[in-house]
Amino acid sequence: MNDVGLVLEGGGMRGAYTAGVLDYFLDQGLHFPYVVGASAGACNGSSYVARQRGRNYRVIVEYGDHPEYISYKRMLTKRQLFGMDFLFDKLPNELVPFDYDSFMKQTTKFVVATTDMDSGRPVFFDSFHDRESLLKVIRASSSLPMIAPSIDFGGFQLMDGGIADPIPLQRSIDDGNQKHVIVLTRNDGYTKEKSKAGWYLNHRYKKFPNFAKTMTDRHIHYNAQLEHVRKLEEEGRALVIRPRQPLVVSRIERNRDRLHNLYTQGYQEAEDLGEQLTDFLQLSKAGRP
Repeated sequence: MNDVGLVLEGGGMRGAYTAGVLDYFLDQGLHFPYVVGASAGACNGSSYVARQRGRNYRVIVEYGDHPEYISYKRMLTKRQLFGMDFLFDKLPNELVPFDYDSFMKQTTKFVVATTDMDSGRPVFFDSFHDRESLLKVIRASSSLPMIAPSIDFGGFQLMDGGIADPIPLQRSIDDGNQKHVIVLTRNDGYTKEKSKAGWYLNHRYKKFPNFAKTMTDRHIHYNAQLEHVRKLEEEGRALVIRPRQPLVVSRIERNRDRLHNLYTQGYQEAEDLGEQLTDFLQLSKAGRP
């Protein structure tokens, strides 16, 4: 699988679907040599690379309704809907420890997409010297505008990677992968509509006009990425795992049963594609077109 990249879309709590898919991969001993993710895709991807089967389930499903995870009160008082300190400090360092030693032992190239507020363009990180740098970059990739603060790292002011590059397929291509397994958190046929809050975004981020434009044009870029995914899928260069039906789970879902069911759905739908996935990976290994 040296020429196959695993591409993980974000989607907030819809990432429970991806968590199920990745646990199926781990159960099958499928370890991709290259993983790139944005936002929740980066969060899920890090545990997958560390080979911590079930960790994403615990973080998303078992702690998803924790009062420190999502808080509307905190949103009103601090403009932080998600408890970022809870998510990127208390959870990985105390409650559901992230195995950084295992992460570092793997040969997998792990790439995290973020968005630079000055240019409005994606910035990617694939080198992590310690636990703190890894968690900070993933935190930046998950920092949603208006409900989380930006992160200062590597000389950039960074925010959610899903803004500039929600499906970081092109990065996988640019890094030399010939084929791609892509995990989406939206069903086939989904298209993103233009945001109705464009005027507010332009006002809120008037000091970062390129960033504001990237956000207001996000629907154009996202839908173009979906077309790119479909094109590669038709050419046999991509295998896409996506929800078969529109999801009832929202980006900020807190219902544990719904999150559990979505995780189970991701696992089952990946399992249903098991034979097709095996064929796809074997063709890649053989170096066929």
